Amino acid sequence: MGKLDAKVGRLRSIEAGREVYDGGTGREYGLRYYLAEMLGDVVGLAAARSELPVASVPLLISLVGFSPVTTILSYELLRPDRLLAVTSVQAEESVDVIARHVVADGRLRPRDFRHRSVNPTDPHGIYRVVKEELDGSRAPTGERGLAVIDITGGRKVMSAAAALAAWQLNLRLCYIETDWDPPTRQAIPGTDRLLLLDNPATIFGEQGMEEALQLFAGGAFEAARRRYQSLCDSLADPRRARFMRALADFYRAWCDLDLTSIPDCAQAVEIALRQAGTEVSHETADRVEGQLRFLRTLSGDSGRDHFLVCYYVLGEHYRELARHDFAALLYYRTVEGCLSRRLERLAPGFSCERPDYALLSDDAEALRREYAKLLQHAGRRDPDPGLPHSVGLMDAAFLLNALGDELTERAQLKGSKALSYLNRLASTRNRSVLAHGEQAVTRADCESLGRKARLVLRAYWHDRPGPPVDDLIGELRFVRADR
Repeated sequence: MGKLDAKVGRLRSIEAGREVYDGGTGREYGLRYYLAEMLGDVVGLAAARSELPVASVPLLISLVGFSPVTTILSYELLRPDRLLAVTSVQAEESVDVIARHVVADGRLRPRDFRHRSVNPTDPHGIYRVVKEELDGSRAPTGERGLAVIDITGGRKVMSAAAALAAWQLNLRLCYIETDWDPPTRQAIPGTDRLLLLDNPATIFGEQGMEEALQLFAGGAFEAARRRYQSLCDSLADPRRARFMRALADFYRAWCDLDLTSIPDCAQAVEIALRQAGTEVSHETADRVEGQLRFLRTLSGDSGRDHFLVCYYVLGEHYRELARHDFAALLYYRTVEGCLSRRLERLAPGFSCERPDYALLSDDAEALRREYAKLLQHAGRRDPDPGLPHSVGLMDAAFLLNALGDELTERAQLKGSKALSYLNRLASTRNRSVLAHGEQAVTRADCESLGRKARLVLRAYWHDRPGPPVDDLIGELRFVRADR
């Protein structure tokens, strides 16, 4: 720095009028001296102190104030393929100095240097200039070329507007930081360094996180997982994004009932939750931990009963997303599963797939007659009123009525009218495009089937130990947002 210190001393002397350079004194001749005698030393020191990009910079957009020095420094450190100087009308003389420096052999061709004047207090004008330059620099593939915006020069309003433009257009920012000499209120040559800043939206991720959250809340869990994955690779603090990425993958496996993937997905959520700390609220953490515990039971002894709750919770999820056909299918599975499981619990060894009615009743013939009578009273005209060879949803409802089981009263399924109503609800699913028909399930039909599914599930769960099934359903509702 000793040699440079001497040059700094001479620079100050020229600027103060005590020494002549190139036939004159003052700030203009001091600038000439700086560019001719000091710039190489300053750039070398700045390059050593700066974290410069590895890849080349196709376009540098630099704000220019009354001093052209910061733009020239940014150019020398980044050596872009093209340079756009953005200035106000009052500072256009700086553009001439920049042009004389950068348009030369070994630097830029005349066509690679451009300048635009803007109203420094009009952020829209600055945004338009930046966007037009970017649009004009598209690659042959149609992709917009990469660019860096230098916000060092220009007025403060210009810098703020350029930073907003970088945010909106997903560009990087750079800034020349320099120590200042308090007595002279001037920058100290040789203390410069270039700071290369990522887009604030990329660093802090609020905009990206909001976009990912919208996908997540809309049930597009795989798309949300991919978006959170990209955020994990760019955020300054990716803990929340990592948790949401793991949770999205877990919910995706849950919706698919992918029992092979669920254990690994659950473990990933546990790890991410431990690492997230205060980035995840206590309410969300408690709910997710409860969901993890529940999903692990699907492969245990109580798994078959827990699947019934699982069907209903997924039905609620799809209903909230207005995917009524999927919801109706899952509500149907809930009702069918509850009624079938109830029959099988009444007689150990009884199977709805291959029913042995001697296990259900000591008098199978009396059971058949009661079953046939219920069919007739409910308006069914079955050609064969005998006991079914395999037990489906309506078969199970009629059999439980014929057996006088108490579940039918708790679930409001007792009697011919209740059975006729259940049959109409079941037909909603049977006529849907996901079952045997070509009709879309309406919102009203879906909600009616959902209410019946909850009533039947509540009746089936009535005599189980532990909290009521309504509490369990509440705990298992998918997290929609954690702010």
